[in-house]
This record gives sequence, C-alpha cells and structure tokens, in this order.
Amino acid sequence: MALAGLVRKAFESPATLTPVDLEPLRRVAGNAAIDYVLVLGGFHFINRMADLLHVDSEFVPESMSRIPFMRRVSVFFGTLLMGRMDLANRPFAKTFEQACRDIEPSYLRGTGRQVGEDLRPLHACPKMVEVLKLALDERDVHSSLSRETVARVHGLVEEYLPACIEQAQGFHPRPSDPVEAFIFVGTRYPARTTAEMVEALRAAGYDDIGILDLATAIADANQWARMHRLLRLPRDILSPNVGDRDHSLAI
Repeated sequence: MALAGLVRKAFESPATLTPVDLEPLRRVAGNAAIDYVLVLGGFHFINRMADLLHVDSEFVPESMSRIPFMRRVSVFFGTLLMGRMDLANRPFAKTFEQACRDIEPSYLRGTGRQVGEDLRPLHACPKMVEVLKLALDERDVHSSLSRETVARVHGLVEEYLPACIEQAQGFHPRPSDPVEAFIFVGTRYPARTTAEMVEALRAAGYDDIGILDLATAIADANQWARMHRLLRLPRDILSPNVGDRDHSLAI
C-alpha cells in the first residue's frame, strides 16, 4: 500500500512530492526505499522514451491496446515474461566514499562545485551515486544538445510538472513552439505524442540524433524531478541553471 500510494502520487501530482511521501515506504523497507525511488524514476524515464519516440508495444498492436481486455492480456503475458527473468539485485562493490570519489570529476564539471555533503542522503545506497555519475556524463559528454537547451528542458519540465490530477490528465493548450510542445506533452502525457510533433522538430532543425537526445533530456528531467524531491537532493545536480541550493520544493 505504501508503494502504491507513492507510485500514484508520482503520477498524479509529482510537483508536490516531498521526503515525507517516502516515509511510509521507509517504515516498511528501511534504506531499501531508495532503491524503490530509483526504480520509480527509471520507469518514468523508460516510459517517456518509449512514448516520445513511439516505440511499439511488444505484445499487442496499439489499436488493440485501446481495448481494456487486450490491455489486461498484454499485462498478464508481460508479467509471465518478466517472472522468468533474474531480477535479483547484484551486490555493489563500492562504498559510499569510493563512489563519491569516482563521481567528483563529473560532479565538478557539471555543477561547478565539489560533492561535499550534497549526496549525504544517498549514504545507504552508494550505487545511486554511480547512477548520478552516469547521468552527468550522458548530459555533459555524450549528448548533442547544448547546455542551454538542456537547461531549457529542465526548466520547462519543472514548469509543466503536474501538481494535481487535473494537470496530469485531460486536455490543455499546448505551446506553439515545437520544442516546448514536445516537452509539455512529454511531461504531462507522453503517450499523446504524434508523428506530426516529431516532424515539427525536424522542421525546426533537429535530426534523428537531436530528437533522440531531446527525448532523453525530457525523460531524464522528469525522472530527476521526482527523485530529487523524494530524496532531498539539490535540484541543480542534474538541472543546469535551474533553481538554487535551497532544498525546498519548487511547485
């Protein structure tokens, strides 16, 4: 029940998430609650990537998935498939201190400061530090997007992040700018992304790699928006030029 409540709020009103929302899960799972936050954020990342880039369903065609019975069938068979997978956690060999030393160059490059006490909330889960290192390297080294574009994505995701169920569902006016429209839909309801929206990005000068990197930045910003709120981490670790060192919420 604690996990279901957290998942529901992370969808319906993620802008209002706080560490208090993680407490029921901490009482049940202890420090493993951080793992659940990582999985929750990961699903928000993966699902947005799939929807923004229109990755087809593996079990039933999109037209059939609109039928409730067929959706249930696809979930049933998906569960059978995943039940055969080895999803056990692997031991993480590094200590928190080692992970912090490893992330230091990426952290300094990305934030302009040393790690210090910023990552102390992750002390019980050092693998999360490595996850942040990979995210920083992807953003600053491997992405074709400029730092200004990434900052724009993170800023608009924060602006469009739902604060209530009415913002997470229903219909709302979309921005006229194709990039902002892609960010808006990718944050509110990514499954509504259309081929026309992608073509508008091409017309705006984005090639295939640029569209992929833009979708990655949107998915990353949505994942991070939930994770930093729940774990009380500085928002600017992954959000360049967004926010300040205050750990309070930005709604």
